[in-house]
Amino acid sequence: MYYNPYPYFVYSNHYPTWVMSNHSPASPFPGYLAMPTNPTTTSPFPPVDTHKLKSSAKRIQTIMQQAQLLTDKIDGSEQFAHDLMNAAQLSNKTEVDKLIASTGISLKFDTKYTPDNLRVLFTESGCCALTLILNW
Repeated sequence: MYYNPYPYFVYSNHYPTWVMSNHSPASPFPGYLAMPTNPTTTSPFPPVDTHKLKSSAKRIQTIMQQAQLLTDKIDGSEQFAHDLMNAAQLSNKTEVDKLIASTGISLKFDTKYTPDNLRVLFTESGCCALTLILNW
């Protein structure tokens, strides 16, 4: 089954027979509306190459380990969690970045915060990225 956005063109014999007298016999579906059935048509997409995907999956594991450093520090230290949340609520970006960097994170990261949460975007040189959203 296929979707036809113009259903009034499906029936080639929607005109009376006397109007169609000079035309060839009606086919069930006009050729320009039927779905392509030729399996030899080429795909508009390049062939599948999983090398970059596998490389990204491998490199995202290191990013996740870096994010784990931050979450472990927040979970393990009440003072750190308080300082981080307080700095974010006061919109002190340099203090937030300094606190996050103090956990041992060596990757490039960007922080954004709202009154509800803290977002930390970890990136690694065009390969992949991980966004960590911590609500309070």
